[in-house]
Amino acid sequence: MKKILSCLFLISLISIISCCNPEDSSSNTQIKILNEEELMEKYGSKDLTEEQVDSIIKSIKWTTNKKPTILGSKKAKKGGTAVFGYSNYPATLRTYGENSTNLITILLTRMVYETLLKIDPVTYEFIPGLTDKWSISEDKKTYFFHINKNAKWQDGVPVSAFDIVATYDLLIDEGIRDPYYNDFYRSKYERPVALKPNIVMVKAKILQWSLFLYFGGSYILPEHIIGRIKPSEFLTEYNNKMMIGSGPYYFEKASPNEFIIIKRDTNWWAADIPLNKNLFNLDELKINFYTDETVLFENFKKGNSDIAPYLYGHTMNKWVKEFTADEMDAVKYNHIIRQKVYCGKPAEHGGFAFNMREEPFNDIRVRKAVNLLFNRGEIIKKLFYNEYKHMDSYYANSIYENKNNPKIRYNPEEAVRLLEEAGYSQKNLNEEGYIVKDGKPFELNLNVYRSDDTRIETLFQEELKKVGIKMNLKKVTWATHTKDLGERNFKMIWINYTTLLFPNPESSVHSKYADKLNTNNIFGFKNKRIDEICETYNLEFDFDKRKELVQELDSILASNYLMTLNWYSDNVKILYWNKFGTPDFVLSGVSYVGEITFRLLEIIATFWWYNEEADKALKNAREKKLPLPAKPTEVRYWEKYR
Repeated sequence: MKKILSCLFLISLISIISCCNPEDSSSNTQIKILNEEELMEKYGSKDLTEEQVDSIIKSIKWTTNKKPTILGSKKAKKGGTAVFGYSNYPATLRTYGENSTNLITILLTRMVYETLLKIDPVTYEFIPGLTDKWSISEDKKTYFFHINKNAKWQDGVPVSAFDIVATYDLLIDEGIRDPYYNDFYRSKYERPVALKPNIVMVKAKILQWSLFLYFGGSYILPEHIIGRIKPSEFLTEYNNKMMIGSGPYYFEKASPNEFIIIKRDTNWWAADIPLNKNLFNLDELKINFYTDETVLFENFKKGNSDIAPYLYGHTMNKWVKEFTADEMDAVKYNHIIRQKVYCGKPAEHGGFAFNMREEPFNDIRVRKAVNLLFNRGEIIKKLFYNEYKHMDSYYANSIYENKNNPKIRYNPEEAVRLLEEAGYSQKNLNEEGYIVKDGKPFELNLNVYRSDDTRIETLFQEELKKVGIKMNLKKVTWATHTKDLGERNFKMIWINYTTLLFPNPESSVHSKYADKLNTNNIFGFKNKRIDEICETYNLEFDFDKRKELVQELDSILASNYLMTLNWYSDNVKILYWNKFGTPDFVLSGVSYVGEITFRLLEIIATFWWYNEEADKALKNAREKKLPLPAKPTEVRYWEKYR
């Protein structure tokens, strides 16, 4: 393979010693820098001649996004620190491998490493990441990525096609003890090929629109580190630290169960790209860990952390009764800012899921009846102070929601009628008052694992008892609950599904997973049209057509009553000390998906900035108990994009 830009590439590699800005978190690793010929030998193609490679490169039709949505505020300034409070120190800080799916680990990964491509939060189009252009072949199974010539690791080494191949090699290696990544990358993609130091070719093994998205969204690690160590060394050496990245922040230090600190890379290669202007403004992000939720909130009230934990569910009373102007001077005087942000976040869906493989929930009438007995309105009123809405879709508050779905509301009379129709008659009650059918009482066991707060389960239990259904609350550990879920050892069970910007319905409702253990089709749901939609969806590259398919799928799921869909909030409630500047939208918008706890921290780290003048004013106001200017209590910036 001919040498391409060999001298320049080698000079850049040698610069590792002189241009390092952060401390090199790989300092304990013996790094051997390979020259370009050695790298091409290791990561290039042995099946292609130089002429074939040249022919492939000449045939590539590159594309890019020259008009991404610019979200950085012109008011933003660099500097300052933001301190977050959180519970549960992560099991590892590694981006990949065993135990790497912790929410804080994911947050850190997003800040320290870059993906090949990103998604525009308004248009949903691809925008540059480590690449400045990309291409999909006519058969839609071969992808090409062109690395930005300015992309560099935090030690000064250029990002290259070799890093992409090395990351793939790591992900398929069983030594990282991550079966999901091992299987996914091995089964979906052939080993990538470095055609040139700045061009990589990736071939998908099957035709599926999302495979370009998934590969483009993979976090890339530096070859000159992971290519020199064994997976077992990767697991241990980077268990409680992060290797150098290519992103806006670098890992500074961590103290297990106490804190983690990352700092802004002042030499970040992408800082001057228009897309990144006025983003990633905070010099330092610190996460303090507390084992007790009460201590977590108390430290926020004292000012030891800058942003309150995300308020939801059982903590909603803090929003309604504690952090109010009537109850707290800090809120009254605008020392603590209290805001509802309507950011269009797609709702996660959850509820009590039914095992449809056996009685009684193999009968749609029984499933619908139990839905009608779940008094969500009373729960929303009593427990959540009307801060939530009824969920009527598996894709609530998103573009995929089918607005024509049936609206299930509490209706015990209709529930009794359906139960009678299904053979569960009020005329056949035992001495305890429970329905008997075929000599067996209508009895369920429900796992309770989340906490000692069983108010929701108890209210549901009481409603079921009124019509003759016995539900026993069974206290179990998370491990037992997970085991029961995977082995289908339940009739009804609590489940929560996170939300994806681009749904993957096949994994949770396709018939091929209905009878397999440890899959997301926990219901045992089988439907021919659903299968057709899933298969068509996977092959459909048109976004609008995929949206229509998911809306049809949503309607079918809702009409089959697979679970008791719960509730959702169409806004995010935030509390923070008045020392930060924020963009007009406060929290990023339409594509704001995923588990909100870490996404909230990520968004603050991406868009907010430290306001030195505001901090001085805050300290003075706290000392003298003076009011500060108010900020909007509601932010509806993103509603115009709905």
